[in-house]
Amino acid sequence: MNSNLLVIIPCAGVGSRFSSQVEKQHASLGDLSVIETTLDTFLKFKSAAKIVVVVKDPESFQKKVSIKLDERFSIVSGGNSRSESVLNGIRSVNIEKYDYVITHDGVRPYIDLDSLENIYASILNSDYECVFYGIKPKDSIKRLEGGSYKVAERDDFILVQTPQICESRKLKNALEELVSKNIYPADESSAMEHSGCNVNFIEGSQKNIKITYEEDLVKKDILIGNGFDLHRFCEGNSIVFGGVKFPFEFGIEAISDGDVILHSLADSILGALSEGDIGTTFPEDDPNNKDLDSRVIITHCLDLMKKRGYRLNNIDITVISETPKISPIRNQIIKSLSEIFLIDSSRIGLKGSTMEKFGTIGKKQALAVMTSVTLKRKK
Repeated sequence: MNSNLLVIIPCAGVGSRFSSQVEKQHASLGDLSVIETTLDTFLKFKSAAKIVVVVKDPESFQKKVSIKLDERFSIVSGGNSRSESVLNGIRSVNIEKYDYVITHDGVRPYIDLDSLENIYASILNSDYECVFYGIKPKDSIKRLEGGSYKVAERDDFILVQTPQICESRKLKNALEELVSKNIYPADESSAMEHSGCNVNFIEGSQKNIKITYEEDLVKKDILIGNGFDLHRFCEGNSIVFGGVKFPFEFGIEAISDGDVILHSLADSILGALSEGDIGTTFPEDDPNNKDLDSRVIITHCLDLMKKRGYRLNNIDITVISETPKISPIRNQIIKSLSEIFLIDSSRIGLKGSTMEKFGTIGKKQALAVMTSVTLKRKK
């Protein structure tokens, strides 16, 4: 039995309790929308062989989603209920290719990669036919009966979450049987229980909420990124530092122009945006990157930042070296960085430090740069 995994992300609901004029799946969480945040996590979920997103209008949906999805993704039309939407997603593929199917609400964007891996491992290492996340209520609970309220024991209740994972063929059969009888369970674990399957609950997270009201949105107004880059010295007579070429007693060993400051700042921006590092877009084994001007890398980073709706707020740089000394060239570097990043020089911090003659840096064999940036969401 292989372990191919299918993912179904239902996102075809109307969201009548969400008061904004924007559909809740497309509401902004800062750098990404609600559904883009969800999809971005599943992009990183390498265990998934196929990911089907079920929406009300596939053509309109794809126009509103800006992140690039890989070849595992497909977009299909939903139904009039959650059960029908999930069933549409299952029917869009050859279900015989998949042993398990994970379902997750498209408007539950605070799920993390570890939780996806954990629930997959939970069913692989058990005899259960369905496993779902849930949390125990924190507040007191009362039951409404005949117009009066009666206290209920909260330990007797579980608040059901997604993701949920089921044996794929059994979920398909369960949903088809229930829908044919006009029975529409609230979630997949309920469908599996109705069909007599063996279901288990594992503890979820209070953070993994479903977006229902506008106040559920936690917008990221400020992003923080950190970068680090180190290069050895080699034979030469100049270096490029913060976009400025200086005479120097060595050269920098690098595939590109070796601008350690710009490389570190690029990684800071990419890190803040959760976009990997320089090597993701500019791999060292690509001959086109030989002697590459590092300002090209920065332009790519700034374009990504603007696309996500952010602007650069401030830069902080620490150069760790015995040589060169920063103070004589500090003003030139700040002026250059101000022009490259289109940011006022008052928002650029630049300082030098040494390794007190320890290690390769202390022996004047290399230099390193640590940087931090903050990105601020555009209003």
